[in-house]
Amino acid sequence: MLLWVSLQGIAGETNPASKPTNLGYWLGQARPVDSAKTKPAEKHVKSQAPPAKNERLARVGFRRDDALPGVVEFSDGLQLAGGIFTTRNKPLALWIPQQKRWLRVPIAAVLSISAVVVQQEMKLRWRWKAMGQPERVYTGKSYPFRRFEWLLHLADGSYIQGIIKGQPIWIETPHETSGPFILHERAKGKTGQSLAKQVYIRKIVISRKMMDKVGNRQVGNRQ
Repeated sequence: MLLWVSLQGIAGETNPASKPTNLGYWLGQARPVDSAKTKPAEKHVKSQAPPAKNERLARVGFRRDDALPGVVEFSDGLQLAGGIFTTRNKPLALWIPQQKRWLRVPIAAVLSISAVVVQQEMKLRWRWKAMGQPERVYTGKSYPFRRFEWLLHLADGSYIQGIIKGQPIWIETPHETSGPFILHERAKGKTGQSLAKQVYIRKIVISRKMMDKVGNRQVGNRQ
């Protein structure tokens, strides 16, 4: 189910800077989810679940009852269409560095999730020279490294950007389920691999219309 389509082709979204930001609204809907003093303050964005007639989230008979229709696009251009879901009853956990707190956002409250690459480089492999000697010896080999933040476009039109530390995403197609694909803060590639060959999730769009559009032409898959 392999399809090479431009990012603009599946999303059709404008630059976040041109959209009104309504973060205050979502924070107003939030409530603490952990009162432990040893943990950072966490907030929960309540799901404003659209009615069943909402075309964006219309149920299409997925095997997983909490799957939502949509498309996952990877950095190499591959797009997978189907039912998107994460760990059951586990909303997206987003760390907001500027505010030093966590937000929990139900995936049903999200229009799209986009990777924001904040660092990418080729790093050199190294090892310690000998036991107990804090001297690095470089092997001459390198590997790709990226660091991410994640931009969430919410159902009310606002945007929230922050760090996700290991959120699994699966996508259900008519014959199989692919994943998990991990939304994380850091990605370390294989030795000898180039930056271009290191594949990561570029965008997730929650939309029945986009699922149907991509799914009708899908001819590849990814495990």
